[in-house]
Amino acid sequence: MRNIKLTIEYDGTDFAGWQFQPGQRTVQGLLEAKLSSMLEEKISILGSGRTDAGVHAVGQVANFKTSRDIPLRAFEDGLNSLLPHDAAVIKAEEAAEKFHARFDAKSRRYRYQIIFRRSPLKERFAWRMLYKADPAILQYLAAQISGQHDFTSFSSTQAEVNNFICLIEKAGWTFTDDMWTFEIKANRFLHNMVRILVGTMIDMARGQMDHNDFEKILTVKDRTLAGKTAPACGLCLMEVLY
Repeated sequence: MRNIKLTIEYDGTDFAGWQFQPGQRTVQGLLEAKLSSMLEEKISILGSGRTDAGVHAVGQVANFKTSRDIPLRAFEDGLNSLLPHDAAVIKAEEAAEKFHARFDAKSRRYRYQIIFRRSPLKERFAWRMLYKADPAILQYLAAQISGQHDFTSFSSTQAEVNNFICLIEKAGWTFTDDMWTFEIKANRFLHNMVRILVGTMIDMARGQMDHNDFEKILTVKDRTLAGKTAPACGLCLMEVLY
């Protein structure tokens, strides 16, 4: 059996997330259906992580096993000819027999984008914010999460994990006149973690919450003390590193 590694890009707007759900349009479900049809065998695909409904990716990674002896380029061209406009295979590679897209990942990088005006071209991929916030507070808060912490307060209460500890390798904001961008890289992420972090930071930067309470919220491990969950449209999985 061959182990094929795929790098996948998708616009998550019209998907109910990555993970297969009966009766729902998901990225995993779409890829499995198209691969099974193309290869004429039942294909199960493993992703590096589960992006939520509405979340995008330019560097999602997945792998699957197949007995078919066809060129790698055929996986790219053949699959792309079957996929709809909002999903594409960027690269297909031969992987080691034991390679696992999720468990072998060393870190992942996400980007969250915010815009402040109507933009037909950008609104599918950014949160259009209607109020002002303080960039200095956002940058200060981003610095507070560097290193290893328990992110229970910034995770969905529905998260099914053994622990909530994540190592943040990089986190910071960049600002231009028409877009604010939050970049974060970590060894792992919890369900809704980036969106809750962004929502909380924005709430504090616009004066809805006291930014001096951020460290306390991180420490007490209570989701109800953190801010809102930022909209899914602004979040994109940029890359997975192995």
